[in-house]
Amino acid sequence: MLYPRPQLRLLLALAAVLLLGLAVREWRAGFPEQAERLETFDREEPITPLPPPAPAPREPRSRRSASPPRPTETPSQPAEQAAPDPRPLDLNQASVDQIARLPGIGPALARRILEERERRGRFDSPERLRQILGLGPKKLAALRDLITVGE
Repeated sequence: MLYPRPQLRLLLALAAVLLLGLAVREWRAGFPEQAERLETFDREEPITPLPPPAPAPREPRSRRSASPPRPTETPSQPAEQAAPDPRPLDLNQASVDQIARLPGIGPALARRILEERERRGRFDSPERLRQILGLGPKKLAALRDLITVGE
């Protein structure tokens, strides 16, 4: 026998741990949304609703005022929303909040993108996003027109 029995057991245990690690890596690559949910399960920050807008101060009106009353916005009228910026988002300058606004990108994935940028430097192409766990080819294809990497 080449190896004693205790060493064989140790080698088999190491091989089993290695295979288990590879299986977990493949599962995470195949199901990035579920892996992201598991990573952020106990770390998600609660979403706090915005406080209602304060009413505008009213000016006192005199009885002799001849000006007609100004129309006010009623609660049934929808508030105008800011139009989305038509320019692509520069990943080398964007903040976590800006990246998280992209479709399919949550706060956890936005933080991982920022950590990757801090760790390895500026992105030279959108393809570098493929190295980030949770950002597969389909999600990258959906984001390609919405992002840029700046000069």
